Amino acid sequence: MANIVFMPFHWAADMNATFALARKLQRRGHRVYYATIPDTEERIRAQGFEWTSAFSEVFPKGELSRQDAAEAQGQAYGVEQLRNRVRGMCDLLRKGEISRATREIKPDLLAVSSGMPWLGIAAPSSGVPVLQFSSTLISVEDSFVPPFRTNLMPANSLRSRVKIAYTWKRFFLRRRLRHKSFDFSGELKQLARDCGFPVSKIDFAVETWPRPLLPELVFCPPEFEFPRRKMPACAFFVEASIDLERKDTTFPWSRLQEGKPIVLCALGSLVTVRAVPEAARFFQMFLDAISQRTSIQAVVAIGSALKPENFNCPENALLVPYVPQVELLKQCAVMVGHGGFSSVKEAIFMGVPMLLTPLAYDEPGNAARVVYHGLGLQLDREQVSAATLGNSIDRLLNDGSFLANARRMSQKFVEMEQRSPACEIIEKMLAGKTP
Repeated sequence: MANIVFMPFHWAADMNATFALARKLQRRGHRVYYATIPDTEERIRAQGFEWTSAFSEVFPKGELSRQDAAEAQGQAYGVEQLRNRVRGMCDLLRKGEISRATREIKPDLLAVSSGMPWLGIAAPSSGVPVLQFSSTLISVEDSFVPPFRTNLMPANSLRSRVKIAYTWKRFFLRRRLRHKSFDFSGELKQLARDCGFPVSKIDFAVETWPRPLLPELVFCPPEFEFPRRKMPACAFFVEASIDLERKDTTFPWSRLQEGKPIVLCALGSLVTVRAVPEAARFFQMFLDAISQRTSIQAVVAIGSALKPENFNCPENALLVPYVPQVELLKQCAVMVGHGGFSSVKEAIFMGVPMLLTPLAYDEPGNAARVVYHGLGLQLDREQVSAATLGNSIDRLLNDGSFLANARRMSQKFVEMEQRSPACEIIEKMLAGKTP
């Protein structure tokens, strides 16, 4: 039996991605702990896991609620605020924050989020084996796989490879010329030198955060990824880690109408806080489309910043702040969303076709993969209207190929979830072996 500590980022998607793996490790006799910021304690403990506080000096209790409230009022969270938080966490890491937070636990292995590469840089100095986990796909330069901020889909041709290679070169050039404020490489290099982590083992040619080259679990079966020329260094594509036991919000199940196909519309936990007006417009267009299709019913997760009275809602639609998404998807015929990776994986796992309107970050790339594998449709933001949403939903419901493809991909996801290569990799590391 080993003591294993997870250190996820505070976003729901990053935490949710670890829960299924954590439960499997518990069933194999290991003790699992979480070391996270105070505002995540309730969420972690609700899943039945032990928790300890980390980085409370940078993220005192209530900090996330204050940030969400400000962003809902249009006060954007800026680059300088992000930089101050990163610097604050790096300073704490230099002072031994990981050892302090886990002293009572005496961990045998640390599993840290790739969304916070400063953890991966500092954690090895604790003397404990460290692996990273990623709740998104890894986006590193590859002439076969475009950056995931684009909706490009590769083809088996020289023209496609040239176009993708050009897109990568243009991306890195634009970042050097236009996005210097987002460059945290200096802070991370200094942290590496202070913690004894070789700077040469940090990959900075990445679309998102730099990658410390540690063993990294990518919570996604390889069948969903585009065909790659080579695998990212140190990456292991494992199960999607879909937690069927996750404790989520309550839901008025009795208000669903038996026999009517259910269409779920959800934009994730961030969009409904950071882009409230845009989310409201999208939801109303969706509701207008549903009002003309009385043979189906809709469930819309509008978040906490919006209220049902803000909308013109038809009788065949149910508006709620949040949904127990994994449980609800078991009954859904279609999911309409923004292409967040967690939602995409959960829909695939349940064999549900998708209609996606990507907004930012990795969502265009996730949507492109959904279309590439025939699992659903994509609408660009400029294309969205009640008519295009309704026509796309009709197509997904009436064209059986989408459901057939979704079920085939679902089978691959379920099989890998049951096999759980992530557990095998972790236990090899606990035994002192290289995975």
